[in-house]
Order: sequence, then C-alpha cells, then structure tokens
Amino acid sequence: MRKEYWKKVSILLVAAILLFSGCGTSEEKKSPYEGKWIGLVAETMGVQMSVEEAIGGAFEFEVKKNNKVEFTVGDEHGSGKWSVEENQFTLTIEGAEMTGEIGDNCITFEDMLEMGVKVIFAKDGTDAMDPSLYMTEEEKAMVGTWSSDSVEELLGDGPQTSMEGVENIGDALRLEFKKDHTVAVRYKGQDIGEFGWTIALGYCTIDTENPGIYVTINEDGTLTIDYSDDVDYYTFHCVKSE
Repeated sequence: MRKEYWKKVSILLVAAILLFSGCGTSEEKKSPYEGKWIGLVAETMGVQMSVEEAIGGAFEFEVKKNNKVEFTVGDEHGSGKWSVEENQFTLTIEGAEMTGEIGDNCITFEDMLEMGVKVIFAKDGTDAMDPSLYMTEEEKAMVGTWSSDSVEELLGDGPQTSMEGVENIGDALRLEFKKDHTVAVRYKGQDIGEFGWTIALGYCTIDTENPGIYVTINEDGTLTIDYSDDVDYYTFHCVKSE
C-alpha cells in the first residue's frame, strides 16, 4: 500500500513540474514585434524620398521585451516604450507618442516625430526590406541605369552623338537610380557622387546644386537632363539600359 502511495505522489509531482514548465514557456514567448525595424521610405507632401533626406539621418528602432524600445535617429540614441492594440503600433519616444498602422512586416507612421513626414519601417531580415515594394510605378520605372545617346550645347548646332573628352557618347553622362532613392552620377567617365532623388509632376529632382542636374521625364519614357557645373552646360538625351 505504501508503494502505491509513493507511486501516486510521483505522478502528481511530474504533472506539477510539467504544468509549471508549460506556464513558464508561455510567459517567455517572444513577441512577433521584437527585433530591429529600419526606416526605409519617407513621404512628405505626396513626394517619396529616402528617410535620411527627409529627417536628416537614418532612423531605426529595436523592439525589446517588457514593452521597451531603443532607437537611433542619425547620431542620436535613446530609449522609449511600445505597445500594440489590434493593428495599431504605438511608439513613445522622448515623451512624444506616435501611432502607426501594422502591415506585413512593416509599420507605417503618418506623422513621424510630429514633423509631418510619413515614414515606413520594415522589420530587418524580412522581404519587407525591399524599398521597391513602396514605390509608385513612375519611381519603379526610374530605377536602373540611364546613359546619354546625344548631347546639345547651350548655343550649339543641335543634338550631337559625339562629345569631346569621351570616346563613346554613352560615357558622357551616366546615372544609376537606386531603390533607396539615391542616384550615382558619372560625367565624362568620372564619378561625381551619389545624391538623393525624388519624383513629382513629371520631373525628377536630384538633390545637388553643383553640379546642377535637372531631369525631365519625356512621354516616350526617355529623359532630358540639363547638366551644369562651373565650366560646362549641356543638355543630354538619355535612355535606359536594358
């Protein structure tokens, strides 16, 4: 009889251990929002641009346990809190509360940091990190490499298919528009730099003053680009590489 008693006690102890073990696992279950979120795309007044251009630096935050969050804006670092209710993600930073709409591994804040700027964050390591998912059709068409096929001087004799200083007219001006809203510019075979770009009303604005680069999107899908620096002023006709 004593043997049966201890057998029952052992069974009860094992059941209790399993029960409490299960409870512990439930409490430690990781939230699907935990992890790093990267600011990919910003929008102001209907114009999309890089987050760096919109707010002056990269923006990311890391969701941690116990509703804590750490963030980085440019060179600034700090901490705050987060919460979720239905499809709304609330982020509290430095006393400012912002609520974003939760999507498929992305969160969209309509008024980030009370700056009137819409910012889309994507969870690091997911398919949502592809910036082209948030581009307009006009922006998608711009992404790629464009090369000049003719050039015209300000007071010249019309479009020319050759240019002094380059063997191939395609090397006179080359622009590589990237998904992150930056464009790499090469002029006469030399790297000029990388600049931000945006599209509005049929024009593409490149964020540089010297050189000045002004882009018109033509109805036939080609580009007319006015390029000027301290020495030169040319108008290029550019086509997209296949």
